[in-house]
Amino acid sequence: MSAKGQILLIDDDVDFVMMNRAVLEHSGYEVSVAFNGQEGLEVARQRLPDLIVLDVMMEDMTEGFDLSREFRADPSLGHVPIIMLTSVNRQFRPLTFGPDPTWLPVDRFLDKPLPPQRLLAEIESILEK
Repeated sequence: MSAKGQILLIDDDVDFVMMNRAVLEHSGYEVSVAFNGQEGLEVARQRLPDLIVLDVMMEDMTEGFDLSREFRADPSLGHVPIIMLTSVNRQFRPLTFGPDPTWLPVDRFLDKPLPPQRLLAEIESILEK
């Protein structure tokens, strides 16, 4: 089966990554993984994914926020859609975060936990455009 697209999962939760990787690969996607921001940036530059799924809180509390801005500033990655999938809104109530063109330049902001099939639907929605 040929790949429907290249997805990069960046999250420090190994169980989350492996579960979603299995669902995405079963659905025909090629999946790369990274477990922190630095590794994610390196893999993204090597693989040039069609879409990135990014956590916020990894090695530090704002790593995903910072990485989303790095992706947008990189000429080879700035166009790649980003889904931020995180539990940061649960951790920091009553504050809530969401997409912002300058501070948080992501295409979708989704709260964990999220069933893998819902993530798959969000990815397909973005990539079909």
